[in-house]
Amino acid sequence: MEASYSSQQESEENVNSPPIKDIGIRKFYQLIGEHLPESTGVKLTQETGGGPGKSVFGTLQAFIDVLENSLRDKELEIYQRSDRGRIGRRRTTLFRPDVAVFRRNYPLSQDDDKAFWGSIEMAIKYHSARKTREQRLEQAADYVAYLLNARPDLISALGLLVEPDSLDFFFCNVGGIYKLSLSNKVEYMPLLSAVLRYLNGRQKKNLDPTLVRVQGSSLFDVSFPNASTSLGVTKGQATTYPACVLHYSHKPFRCRASILIYKPATDVTAIRVIKDQYIKKNRRWDEKQILAKIHANGSYPAVVRMCFVDEIMQARCGDHIRVRVCLQDYGTDFLSLKTPRDMIYALYDLLEVTRSLYLDRKILHRDISPWNIMIRNPQDTERIETCPTTSPVFIRHLLDPQEPKHRSSIFLIDFGYSQDLDSSGPCNEKVGTPTFIARAVQAGEPLPCHPLTIFPPLPPLSAGARAVYESNYPQRLQLFNGAFTPYLALPECLPPTSPFQHKLAHDAESSIWSAVWWSIRASPEDGEEDPIDIGHWSSLMPRYDDPQAKWPKKDGRNLVLFGFMHPGQEYILHRGYSDLVGLLRSIAYAIYPDYHWAADPIRERPEFVHEILQRIILDFVFENKDAPFMDRKKADKSREVEGQTTRCQVSTDESDPHCSSSIATPDSCQGHKRKRSETTLDQAYATCVVDEVSKDRSSCDHDPDEDSHRFVKKPRTDDLVMIVGTE
Repeated sequence: MEASYSSQQESEENVNSPPIKDIGIRKFYQLIGEHLPESTGVKLTQETGGGPGKSVFGTLQAFIDVLENSLRDKELEIYQRSDRGRIGRRRTTLFRPDVAVFRRNYPLSQDDDKAFWGSIEMAIKYHSARKTREQRLEQAADYVAYLLNARPDLISALGLLVEPDSLDFFFCNVGGIYKLSLSNKVEYMPLLSAVLRYLNGRQKKNLDPTLVRVQGSSLFDVSFPNASTSLGVTKGQATTYPACVLHYSHKPFRCRASILIYKPATDVTAIRVIKDQYIKKNRRWDEKQILAKIHANGSYPAVVRMCFVDEIMQARCGDHIRVRVCLQDYGTDFLSLKTPRDMIYALYDLLEVTRSLYLDRKILHRDISPWNIMIRNPQDTERIETCPTTSPVFIRHLLDPQEPKHRSSIFLIDFGYSQDLDSSGPCNEKVGTPTFIARAVQAGEPLPCHPLTIFPPLPPLSAGARAVYESNYPQRLQLFNGAFTPYLALPECLPPTSPFQHKLAHDAESSIWSAVWWSIRASPEDGEEDPIDIGHWSSLMPRYDDPQAKWPKKDGRNLVLFGFMHPGQEYILHRGYSDLVGLLRSIAYAIYPDYHWAADPIRERPEFVHEILQRIILDFVFENKDAPFMDRKKADKSREVEGQTTRCQVSTDESDPHCSSSIATPDSCQGHKRKRSETTLDQAYATCVVDEVSKDRSSCDHDPDEDSHRFVKKPRTDDLVMIVGTE
């Protein structure tokens, strides 16, 4: 199966829920569009027997009986975890609610042992004596947050924690999680009845009418009611894409970003990627504006193209509105590359497009990671319109003049954190993806300049590489006609630091970390087992002193660079790919110092780091263009980490849209996310902004008495699913 525009779904083990906010009963009734009854309802109280203060839900079955009695005349049904526990044997997961409420005409699955989260109306957690009260509340809150991710058609979602003598009601939307705790059944019984009525049919105002579930499936019909674009569609012309797959969903409390794929069976060129997210009213929609600027004079190469944009006012939520963009390009992510040649070519093109965007369009991407670098299907034809002569020239044309200059094997996506350098507004957010963010950006200041820091020279090009470079980049040869000797920075000559800014060189460094990540994990198809050195892996992974920290406090990636720089370190990579170490050694020397301190007019140029890296790569390609290792395919299964016996598979199977790493290290496992547990590096929660709030819930979920039945999210599917099974 072809992987899609974004390779990651929200990790089921962490939805990064914000602190739970307590609200009053009147407010909760208002949130579900009901009036607080003057006198408490009697119906459910009578059915359960007893009066206030008596334990009503002493067992799960007692609660199930109440639900069944109340749903007799409704279109809702109950899905209990034990109902299908005999089917299948599945791995453990945190997301296995005891009870799920679903609608009859939206079946849980076409298979017996699966239950799609996208089919559920509400997930319910029942009391567990092995957990503390706080842990039970957090788990119930995670269920409702996860449901919000799985149901992009819902503006808000409801959840429930059932205790023996009380109920906790949850209401969740992009603004956060709200909780109402009631211990008096004269109060909680009428509210439970109101919630079930709400789920049965009164929540129409809570549904996005432009994002409709397809009955009997896990698909969605997606509409652009007021589609507007510069590509020939006039404002006000409605457009609908039927039967879209929900492929990716994350950040339910910040922007609720969702990716849906429209993929008709007969027309590859008609594939569309639809991105939904929430933004605050009156806030500049940066991604729309930036893409419009990039493609203002025709399609710009190696950048995702926009078909339609829309503001979905029908799905507004408080001070947030839903924005929707339809994108034209479709591909697999950087980690899906199969050979060193493919990876090196993609890296060169990535450096070329980020450099050209900066020079041509005054745009900095600022969030380069493997999941924002898409690999175009070679069968797809990229139609490039008018391009100025300064536009990028990609590596395949350098190697074969018959290839179009502006055709690239990659394209960049996710410009939500990009910076328009022509904009006068400040851009002080620290953004990026841990492990791939530039070291200085993560630190928030230039890297230390140690005594006798050496800035490397521009490498000499071989005769063939120089001829190609000169014919395609004559201005660059003239501009960088110097800096051919090492440069030494002395401490007493260091210039004062100015307010820290994200620079073009930082995007270059992020590109390199993406290549390092691919290289360290890669294992040849026919290669022997060769585990990743635990020391290098621990250095590469982000480390946190505080689980609540938004950014890693420790950065050990300099040790990874030292490993490449020192001779005899070929074992960093799999032995079958040791020929790549020479390339990575030259690159490590190039990016190790911070050129902020280089008081040299050539090295101070914003694109100098790109220049030195592209020369290194091009020369390496010319020297090794016929080398067998360049086309040695890597296995779908990535290398394991030395000494790790559990949770150590890093899948890069192209049929697996989850593509997450579950490798834990002693330091990294203390933190969990810093956007989309960095030990899992899901793009769904990997990118972060400084003011984002996150909570670690992963340490409080294991419950031995619940291990016999599981709800899990199946990795190789295009929907968020629960699978019920026995171990």
